[in-house]
Amino acid sequence: MPVTTNERIPKMFLALSERFEVIPIQVSNLDRIVYDQNVNKFARYCLFLFDEAMIFFRTLRMSREKDIELIFSENSYLTLATGLAGKIRGVPVVWDNHGNVKLYAESLGKSSFFKSANILLERVLEKLVARVLVVSPRDKDAYGDMGFDISKFEVVPICADVAAVDRNRLSMAEARRALAIPDGEAVVLFFGTLKYRPNLEAMEYIVRRLAPRLKEKAPALRFYIAGGGSYPGELPDSVRHLGFVPFDPDLCRWLYASDICIAPLWKGVGVLTKVVDMLSAAKPTVLTEVAVAGIRELEDGVNCLVGKDEASFEAAVERLLADENLRRRLGTNGRRLIEEKYSWEVVGPRVCGMVDRLTS
Repeated sequence: MPVTTNERIPKMFLALSERFEVIPIQVSNLDRIVYDQNVNKFARYCLFLFDEAMIFFRTLRMSREKDIELIFSENSYLTLATGLAGKIRGVPVVWDNHGNVKLYAESLGKSSFFKSANILLERVLEKLVARVLVVSPRDKDAYGDMGFDISKFEVVPICADVAAVDRNRLSMAEARRALAIPDGEAVVLFFGTLKYRPNLEAMEYIVRRLAPRLKEKAPALRFYIAGGGSYPGELPDSVRHLGFVPFDPDLCRWLYASDICIAPLWKGVGVLTKVVDMLSAAKPTVLTEVAVAGIRELEDGVNCLVGKDEASFEAAVERLLADENLRRRLGTNGRRLIEEKYSWEVVGPRVCGMVDRLTS
């Protein structure tokens, strides 16, 4: 089954389907409207209740008709409906949690009502499910501090699809020819959907500060940004927005064509998919403290460079562009880390083992 994204849920689905019969539960047509931020908030909240009810009844019916042994659910809102259905049917439910809600709310400056309401929801979900998957030890520790039952929590990190990266492997020269990148151009790559506010703020930082300052010192430098969504302002010649780029094979080509990769995110939680993708291609990376927080093994000067603020991030990019040996060393060490701890080839069997234990 072709999967042209390296996002967590499609890859998790693929890993499970290689060993088990996986039956998807179709969400309703309302789902798209409920989570569209451009739709009236009151209307979305009203439709949310109908959406949850439809998912609940579909899960209940499917579990009875197909004799389902385990329900695997993404995010808290879907888990509310599927968790209730699983409780009624006596079927264990696994909740794939993408990040600690308290850390998320505080990082993005969400309201106290948003934080309190979602923590209350998650306390209910904890009672409904058999396992909670979190993406980092930091998230698990935070739930422990909040009084959750840590015995239900398992760390299943965001992983790279090393096989896909290697399948699309090209030399830098080959990748640049395929993408028509001019000879002698220094390429810095950042990617992530601009519909996610921290990614958009990262692009704003690149356009506002990073690109203009470094362009003065390195005229051949250009920043390429891959990701869906649109940028509201004017882009200088040194910045090019590629739009949405599917991971396999197109984004892999951009990874191999780049001199360095960056993730200037100042808000957010968890393990960033973009970081493990960059490291899996053995690319030297410059990250912020937010970007490294979910991967404890990342160490400044060993397998990445870390910018603590805008000025130090800029200095790290400049340093890396000027030092080929440092780029090679960081890239090699980063790739080794992914191979050992953050690849689906390593983590996939652990997830399947968990499913075996819950269904035995």
